[in-house]
Amino acid sequence: MKGLLIKDFKLLKGQKQFFASVLIVMTVFLMTSNNLSFVISYITVMMGMLTLTTISYDEHENGMGYLFTLPVSRKGYVREKYLFGIMTTLPVLAVVSAIAFLVSGIRHIDFTVEEWGGAIMGSMLIVTMMLSLLIPIELKFGAERSRIAMTLVFGGAFAVVYIVAKASEFLGIDWKIWLDRLNGLDLPVVWGAFAVICGGALAISYLFSLRFLMRREF
Repeated sequence: MKGLLIKDFKLLKGQKQFFASVLIVMTVFLMTSNNLSFVISYITVMMGMLTLTTISYDEHENGMGYLFTLPVSRKGYVREKYLFGIMTTLPVLAVVSAIAFLVSGIRHIDFTVEEWGGAIMGSMLIVTMMLSLLIPIELKFGAERSRIAMTLVFGGAFAVVYIVAKASEFLGIDWKIWLDRLNGLDLPVVWGAFAVICGGALAISYLFSLRFLMRREF
């Protein structure tokens, strides 16, 4: 796994333009936008996409088939992708959230500690669910066909959300009441539930990814 991590981090050296564009976008948003929660989420998600980029590089010109002729197991490969995603996302989230909180003080933006914590939690939840969904799809269908699969999945998710929203409106369900109840929960309970959800999503996603990769032929 150490060799795979070194490989992926070396691949990041070729992403200088990507990092430069992300840095520029972050700087512009921090200087002009008052929605710092969005800045934190956006940058975190952009960095989370790097894991999918490394899979695409591995797939290029049958690179995956060559990779498994080396002393690399499929189980180790899948495990490394999730570890790489965590190692690239968490430090960026920590740095960006700290910068955003500092900028809020400099620019005198009303950005409370509760909002800051919510932005961190929301960003981590978004990137966790994104990777939990997209890594198995990429390993199942490959770099090319996965784009079609992702489009169908996101289209289906949008349709489900729309149907649920309309059904709730028709049945008179007020989601604000549930949100108020969540806001009333103790912080340790919220973070505990958050850890369980993220950990559970990653564990289930890992099992599917391993199953898909074990069945693929290169």
